Amino acid sequence: MNKQVFWNEFYRSTAGPLAMAMLISLVAVLFLQPLWAGSWNELALVVRTDLIFTWPLVATAGAWAAGRENRRGTEELLATLPRPGWQPFLVSWAALTLGTVLGIATAWGIAAIFVFPIATGSGTDWIAALLVCVPAHGAAAAFGMALGRLVRWRLIVLLTPALAVLAYLAVSWTSWMAGYDSLFTTLLAAQVSSGSMYSLSSSALQAMWFAAIAATFLALAVSRRRWLVLVPMALVAALTLLIASIPPNRHVVADPVAMQEVCTTPGPKICIARYQEHVLDELAELARPMLEKLHGIPGAPEELRFRSAADPELPSYHYVTTATGRLADPVYERELLAGMLVGTIPHCAGEPFGQVFQAAQSRLLENGRALDREWMTAYYAARVDCDTDVTSALLN
Repeated sequence: MNKQVFWNEFYRSTAGPLAMAMLISLVAVLFLQPLWAGSWNELALVVRTDLIFTWPLVATAGAWAAGRENRRGTEELLATLPRPGWQPFLVSWAALTLGTVLGIATAWGIAAIFVFPIATGSGTDWIAALLVCVPAHGAAAAFGMALGRLVRWRLIVLLTPALAVLAYLAVSWTSWMAGYDSLFTTLLAAQVSSGSMYSLSSSALQAMWFAAIAATFLALAVSRRRWLVLVPMALVAALTLLIASIPPNRHVVADPVAMQEVCTTPGPKICIARYQEHVLDELAELARPMLEKLHGIPGAPEELRFRSAADPELPSYHYVTTATGRLADPVYERELLAGMLVGTIPHCAGEPFGQVFQAAQSRLLENGRALDREWMTAYYAARVDCDTDVTSALLN
């Protein structure tokens, strides 16, 4: 492939506008809901999850590019020349793929500026998960270009986004056959969160799967011997069955570094997983005064701990942050923490228990007023046996 031909195609085709569209759309999605704040792994997974939005965009650009060549009669013109007819098509596909990758890389780089100062410990398998975006969007470009070349209808570009979404969702059929979570769920990183990450082997299989899909659509669009498309199609089928047959816990694994427990010192202990360490100081500032109020009350918690490698059975702490890693709504988070401190196990059902829970939460949240320790002692004691009579008395 002549480099000059490739760069001419890159500069004059839709690759540049596509790169800008990818950049704008990804930046908008990333910063409207910055769940990735402070974590390289979470940032990679958000970009991967956004495939459901970016795949149709790239496919549409591919359909438009192929339709443009159809309108110009490029295929018929090349048939009169000794030059292979598939070369310009492949050059156009490579240019679109490169434009897509540049848009994603730039959006990721902008977000990385915010992650770098507060990034917490993590493994490195997220790099492989992020690199899967290259063959994934190459497959999208190939799908759109094959559609635009084979369907000689101007309005096919308008239908391409819907067709691309349907094609992407269609992979979920493997869950019915294999008996495991759907391939759709696996590919969209829906299982991957809270200190988990794709295993390196899973990322490799996904990269090969998307590459085989790209090869299938490219062969379908340019090969004069249609039967040749059966080779990459067979590879797609084999990889589909393989990925779907692997148990979810081999696709998604806990990040051992990110799940290490980190705690505040001194004072009442507050512990979270390392991947959330950037909010630990704010968390301690909100929770420590309430823990100090409860200190010495029988049945009241002496510390606040969330799920980590040290205790994987504990619930995870979910929060909303800004891109800089600060809690987006500290007032709400404080109320949530107060509810965790007064809503200790066992859980008691019934209207009196719900009302007294709210009353206990309100007392704990009050500032400038000493906590009624006698009342709180009775509250925690009543929760042990779910004592309805004592609970009702506390409301009077």
